[in-house]
Amino acid sequence: MGTIITAATIMAMYLNSTGNVNSQYYYNADIENGQVKTMYVYDKQGESLSGKLEYRYTYDNQGRITSKEVVRRDARTGRMTPESLYTYTYTTDGYTMERNLWNASTHAFDRADGRTEYRRETESVMSVTNYEVAEDGTVTAITDNMLVMLPANEGLMAEKF
Repeated sequence: MGTIITAATIMAMYLNSTGNVNSQYYYNADIENGQVKTMYVYDKQGESLSGKLEYRYTYDNQGRITSKEVVRRDARTGRMTPESLYTYTYTTDGYTMERNLWNASTHAFDRADGRTEYRRETESVMSVTNYEVAEDGTVTAITDNMLVMLPANEGLMAEKF
């Protein structure tokens, strides 16, 4: 099934981002056993680089991403401060992603405020549904939904040579 985010997906994203020479951002990563554990984003300011973001990833034993923490540099203090946490859970037909925002008052992530479900409907169609989540964790409303057509190589009109 092509509906999961794996270590290879994160690695490809990192390798693609480092090849853009016209970007104002520069990237570096801590890679362990073929998995990007932390991706660092630097902002070019004149002739120097300044830390902007860190993406911290965790994976399950199948190499699928289980969490992505976004940490942002506070321009005032220069410290890296948590911003959001995305958690991923998997089912047989797709996965769910939840977003938790950092609460500076409690120094912890709040409960999830949003949920997105990705479900394989057919071989070439995926449904994506966004939900609003209440403080108690219950889904209160669908905020958006769509169907996404996936590439289907077996339906090509021309032969590959």
